[in-house]
Amino acid sequence: MGKSRRLAGVLLAAIVLVAAAAAWAQGSSAGDHAVVVARSSCHAKAPPVLHDGFPEPPELVSHNGLLDVTLRAAVGPAMMGGRRVRAMSYDGSIPGPTLVICAGDHVVVHLQNDLAEATNLHTHGFHVSPEGNSDNIFLRIEPHTTFTYEYDIPQDMAAGSYWYHPHLHPSVERQIFGGLAGAIVEEGGLDRLPALRHVPQRWIVLDNTEVRHGRVLSPEEATESGARIYVNGALDPTAKIRPGQLQRWRIFNASADRVIVLRLPRRQHFVLLAQDGHTLEYERNVRDLMIAPGSRRDVLVRGGPPGSSLVRAIPFAQFPGGNTAANGGPTPNQTVLTLHSSGPATRMRLPAGALSHPLDLRPMHVDRERTVVFSEMDEGAGAPRFLLNGMSFDPNRVDVTMKLGSVERWTLVNSTEEWHTFHIHTNDFQVVSVNGAQIPYIDYQDNVTLPPGSHTVILMHPTDFTGKFVFHCHVTFHEDHGMMATVQVVREPSAAQARRAIVLDGGLAIGSSSYGSHNQPSVKETLFFCGLHALAGLTRAGLTRGR
Repeated sequence: MGKSRRLAGVLLAAIVLVAAAAAWAQGSSAGDHAVVVARSSCHAKAPPVLHDGFPEPPELVSHNGLLDVTLRAAVGPAMMGGRRVRAMSYDGSIPGPTLVICAGDHVVVHLQNDLAEATNLHTHGFHVSPEGNSDNIFLRIEPHTTFTYEYDIPQDMAAGSYWYHPHLHPSVERQIFGGLAGAIVEEGGLDRLPALRHVPQRWIVLDNTEVRHGRVLSPEEATESGARIYVNGALDPTAKIRPGQLQRWRIFNASADRVIVLRLPRRQHFVLLAQDGHTLEYERNVRDLMIAPGSRRDVLVRGGPPGSSLVRAIPFAQFPGGNTAANGGPTPNQTVLTLHSSGPATRMRLPAGALSHPLDLRPMHVDRERTVVFSEMDEGAGAPRFLLNGMSFDPNRVDVTMKLGSVERWTLVNSTEEWHTFHIHTNDFQVVSVNGAQIPYIDYQDNVTLPPGSHTVILMHPTDFTGKFVFHCHVTFHEDHGMMATVQVVREPSAAQARRAIVLDGGLAIGSSSYGSHNQPSVKETLFFCGLHALAGLTRAGLTRGR
């Protein structure tokens, strides 16, 4: 950390302490924050981040309980792939600056919109208020204006990997693909494990976009075969490691639409520690690491024998149409980074025993059942394959109402032939089964992949915050074209909100039991009500039998 960063930190700390003392003396609510200021200091205990020539976005680090930053969204020059290009970016950096925070911090972001279009900001994965000037995706920040967001990070929000990006419907795909995204790291959690305290870290933000003629293309101009995976804005950077050394990688899939499946060289495996900000109960060995757009994974990687080898994004058929990217099939084998092993060999030990103790919702009483069907229509040659079914997303309409503190069981049905994801704001969820196979561990996520023709069961438990937010597919082309619904959390649902219901909303069909009952509309009934042509496909997949 340079002299200017240290001086800025000292000045900021002095300002914050003076302001907090004044607020306390006046008896204002800011006095509560003064207590937080005195106790939120996690950065000094975090394992080191490697600074060895690997590309890194700038860092904006909280001090004494406060992070107060300005992010300028604009079109202009930015470095990508080692050359200057014209792109959308935050502060001229792709990805944008990494925000580094602690539990209990007060985070202030002044979003300066110098784009020629409206935008806004979503702190993906944050368990904070969805209202006012907090994580409110219904806000619209007009061009050439500045808006101040404020987030109070709960002391019990999972320490882990998050990210930020625009969420203004229906321009999310274009703005993320254009370069507007950045990582957020809440330090703590895994950082405190003795076995990981001295394991060095890399922060890896993956972005899938296309650059041509010195500019980042729009999604409409880009092609699957032309889009490349950038690592912190670089193409195929080199990561140094010692033979036998462990490194902890925080990996963020900040792409607009692409599911990325990573594979290590020489039949090595990833040791999965956390996903979507949540530390696992126990580590898992993973040969192929699947990361959906919007998801994050924390893994351990061990250095192999001396020499250079490639970490690849292996082919993956995200939607049907053949075996080449040009035909809509699997994306080609791509090198993401080169892993160079050299120096004295070592043998660092993996952590042993439990990593965390997450709450298991499965023994709890379920208050309400819901079925959410992801569907598509095809209106013939020449039209986009993904189209709206019936009503399009309407931010003024509430499709689902949940009671604060309740437990709900949702069955997520993908009736289509392509991969989708399910992402919900404010409250994460526990995945309990996929296609009838029970998950043998406690599995929390905020963005779960939905294979074609599948059904996935999750448990929802909204806590702490009432208000209105959304859930949607995080393949943002689908989100922008209607695969999103509005959900609200209330302290007590009205009689109308507690009734059994079926709702059609864009590419989502939502069937709900009445509150306190498990008698919900079946998948078949929901599809019949919506008049969707996907019913035949579901029957073939065996998803409607016995319901």
